[in-house]
Amino acid sequence: MATRSRVVLAIALTIVSVRIVHAETVARHAFLVGIADYTASQLIGPRQPVPLDRDWRNLGGPVNDVELMTDLLSVLYEFQKTDIVMLRDQNATRAAILGGFESLIAKTRKGDVVFVFLAGHGSHVTNSLSSEPDKLDEAFVPADSRLGVRDIRDKELRRIFNRLLDRGARLTVVLDACFSASGARGFDDGGGVRGVRPDPRDVADGADAGPRPEDRGALVLAAAQDFDIAYEVRDEKKIRGAFTWALARSLREAEPGEPAIDTFLRAQARLRGEMPLQEPVIAGNTEARLTPFLSTGEPRREKRPVIAVEREIRTGTFMVQGGWVNGITVGSVLQLKNRSDLRLEVTSLDGIARCEARVTTPSRGIQSSLDAGALLELVVWAAPPGRRLRVSVSRAPDSAIAFARTIVIAAARRGIRLVDDPVETPATHVIRWRDGAWQLLARGRNPVRFGSTSAAEIAAAIPADAALFVHVPAPGALIDAIGLQSAETGGIDVSDAPESADYILVGRTLKEHVEYAWVRPLASMETRHRSSLPPRTAWRADVDRTTPLALHDAVMKLRRIHGWLHLESPPGSVLQYRLAIHRADDDQVVRDGRLLGESRYRLVLSRVSQSEPATQRYFYVFSIDSDGRSVLLFPRSGSVENRFPIEQPSEGAAPPREIPLGGPVSFVAREPYGADTFFLLATDEALPNPWCLESRGVRGPQRRSALEELMTLATTGLRSPGFFRVSPNWSIDKIVFESIPPRAGHEAGKVSS
Repeated sequence: MATRSRVVLAIALTIVSVRIVHAETVARHAFLVGIADYTASQLIGPRQPVPLDRDWRNLGGPVNDVELMTDLLSVLYEFQKTDIVMLRDQNATRAAILGGFESLIAKTRKGDVVFVFLAGHGSHVTNSLSSEPDKLDEAFVPADSRLGVRDIRDKELRRIFNRLLDRGARLTVVLDACFSASGARGFDDGGGVRGVRPDPRDVADGADAGPRPEDRGALVLAAAQDFDIAYEVRDEKKIRGAFTWALARSLREAEPGEPAIDTFLRAQARLRGEMPLQEPVIAGNTEARLTPFLSTGEPRREKRPVIAVEREIRTGTFMVQGGWVNGITVGSVLQLKNRSDLRLEVTSLDGIARCEARVTTPSRGIQSSLDAGALLELVVWAAPPGRRLRVSVSRAPDSAIAFARTIVIAAARRGIRLVDDPVETPATHVIRWRDGAWQLLARGRNPVRFGSTSAAEIAAAIPADAALFVHVPAPGALIDAIGLQSAETGGIDVSDAPESADYILVGRTLKEHVEYAWVRPLASMETRHRSSLPPRTAWRADVDRTTPLALHDAVMKLRRIHGWLHLESPPGSVLQYRLAIHRADDDQVVRDGRLLGESRYRLVLSRVSQSEPATQRYFYVFSIDSDGRSVLLFPRSGSVENRFPIEQPSEGAAPPREIPLGGPVSFVAREPYGADTFFLLATDEALPNPWCLESRGVRGPQRRSALEELMTLATTGLRSPGFFRVSPNWSIDKIVFESIPPRAGHEAGKVSS
């Protein structure tokens, strides 16, 4: 028996050792490329003939994207710095990128997790032997493209990715570039577009590039479709790729073990709210889409970052391993785990993964508990001030406004098609007033600036087949009358830079007068169903005395909608139920994202995961329409009968899969039609005054809880100048539906098939 026991033990140890060896051989490799500088100013080499100026504009975000992804890989996915290879700006030549891929292939072994990230300009390359109907290959533009070096085509990348898959890699690819620099939709603001004009030199490559990597198990995320545009955005401090920034925040908030498709859908939802023209793409087989992002595929919960003391940097102030990636904000309060007598306040963030915090508890002698590795937990969350609504106004003298009319007349004489409303009808070219001169904008090209030029000369510079919109600037008297600098318009940043604006004050000429409206850059009527932020407000004539007040009221509504849409949940707030909308007549879930006017609907809570335990929480539902009006839908009589599950499930018992909210009819879809955003607020503590969720909530007691105060600030579109401390035990979820007018002959309360 003793001998048999030793044999069994030896076999067990052998199995354990094999598992350990296998775990050690599964390495992680990342290859990140970010190119913002396309000047090629420091590159030496023979220049090859380039047939045309492809408008290699510099970008603002790719290097920032690479640095952000590097930090996320290290903190969330256990990549070591030695596992990550980066090429930035002019170091990312074609030869360097292809050489980096060769090194990546050489060190990849079966089962290794491999991550590839490319951020920069995209383009098209002529390929007469391509099997694609348009005879164009999509391509990534290297830093030495200006010297005539060939772009890196998608077929070349496909061959590289297939070689990685041949070696057994678990491959994930993220592409933040676009392949259509000339697409014209909405009002052009001249902002960052990640694409250059096509390369017409024929590569005549008819060789087989192999199967699609996504069909072989790779997961590929692209910022935009192959015929579309990828944009850049500005957060509070830096310019970033719109998709990369949305994806980074979604990776931060992803639940342990969350399928990659769910994380992608988080990013897609964010992007639709912030950049509605851009539609990201996910490609991969079922296994790749259902496996957690950058996972080895093992059926285990991914380890999440832990907040821990790193070291004391000065008396009473500590460096903490935890920061933005954990949802920690300046002003948040941390507590030594299971020790309520020792608290620290976060004073600053250091990158995305660390922060400084100082001890605030008066007790002496307990600081010795804060040794390196001591675990902390978040007990009070400081809601950040929130991003302010950015608006751009172009102030010009009356002479410039009069001159705009002569440009319109000169363009019409040349037979150029004029666009009255760039939101309704896409314009390929825009004339605007900027920095004391007129400019001509065309999507994907550098602005053309005119000096002392006649209207006829400006019109002559516009292509004959153009669709032209003349953006008339605003007189100073109108801008001053709108009152954008008043105390009432707090939460709004005003500048003359349209590139990073949420809305632009746009003028148009109509017969004898000029009309003005707030226009969302790049948005069109086609995208109005994706976000509650409307593509534009109503046009108002400059001769109407009420126009300044109307434009003031309109921007205040925009600020209110913006405030709600950018309200974030505290970190670690687990979403137990999502909101679902059912048609009241047949109790079917609305899956097409559309609500039919004058039809009846009911609200239902739908369980997110049956495997996770459910705790009782108070639920509130409210909606905000495209006019900025917020309405409390549930509960309607205060915080009564809105705590679910009604009974705490016993151990081992499954919580209810669905919970109806209220009666058989929760609301009727009515005007104004457009994008309606529905919010689900779940909190451990009841709101004594839930009408704070409405735009003009005045009912209930005057004294508000901290959470109610935060909701009130969001309702008005204002946020506190600093931070606002609340309990972290609440979450907010958002879904967008498009409400449409009732069909002809449609009877109220019935839905036609």
